[in-house]
Amino acid sequence: MSRLKFFAALSILFVQTLTPVNASLNGAINLDNPRVVPIFGQRLGDVASLASWSGYLYSPRIVFSAAHAHYKFDESGNRILWQAPLITVGKPNSAASDKNVRVKVIKTFIGDYKTSSVGSLNDFIVYVLEEDLAPISKGKLLTAEILKELVAAQTDVSTHGYGEFQDRCPGQPGPCKKMDFNDPKMMTSELPRSPIGSIKLVEPSYFSWLVGVEKEDLANHALLSDNLSCSGDSGGPTTAIYKGESIYLGTTPNGLNVRACGAGIVDDPTKRLGFFSPVYKHLDLIKEAEEFIKSNTKSKSKVSITCMKGKLVKKVSAINPKCPKDYKLKGSA
Repeated sequence: MSRLKFFAALSILFVQTLTPVNASLNGAINLDNPRVVPIFGQRLGDVASLASWSGYLYSPRIVFSAAHAHYKFDESGNRILWQAPLITVGKPNSAASDKNVRVKVIKTFIGDYKTSSVGSLNDFIVYVLEEDLAPISKGKLLTAEILKELVAAQTDVSTHGYGEFQDRCPGQPGPCKKMDFNDPKMMTSELPRSPIGSIKLVEPSYFSWLVGVEKEDLANHALLSDNLSCSGDSGGPTTAIYKGESIYLGTTPNGLNVRACGAGIVDDPTKRLGFFSPVYKHLDLIKEAEEFIKSNTKSKSKVSITCMKGKLVKKVSAINPKCPKDYKLKGSA
């Protein structure tokens, strides 16, 4: 094992047994990003009551999230599909317990998601939703040129997610010996939160201990001075302000040597490292998703239905029409 044998290369998905970073510990509710969405993995016929992980609404029907919400790796490093049978996405910044408006994921696009000496790499996935989630323009995306500028300036980044926000075992070294998912301290947040503390984009030289194969594995990833996200924050956006605008950099970072609200390892703060795969490396997936929407929309036409609420009548016209809340389809019981 390498000199980094003590590291915790941990993902931040709530439902995994290995979860990462000194996550949104005591993070404050933060609704300043209008594109943060709760994502629910559930069995068919059930309605999940809490967000399972988080995402970023890029356009009305496209969401970015974490690939580890869908795949794991066997002992040989082979990628194995393990996603929930039904995945739905809630409205941006909506309460995780709001069951009224959730849109189904109908298609996913994933690239070279793989495991390595530092954990999973290229941890990025694109969802296509069954219908528009919200009327929103396309988000601003990071480019290679902008990343160079941001790293040179050691720019602060922001993360948002529906993850845990309380220490699972305060005053004790991590990882916690007992992981009880019924413990309220392990519950995900009802609303998006951002961690308290500074997270900066940095050069590899920031971490003098990062050498050898671990450094090589992270060569195509952006590095952060820390990773302050928690279990359940997975897939949420990492953003930065560039020329007065918020731009999307990538998903909530994975990390090494982190606490993750008690799920990870407590170590020297100078050794904690966050990393993510920059979004510009996944433009091909976004293009595929957009082409999928275009080709499937052309072949469909709008359908009109009549909805009733007592004596009130409302006509709804859409590709997949649904009656508003408290209305029933005319003729149904």
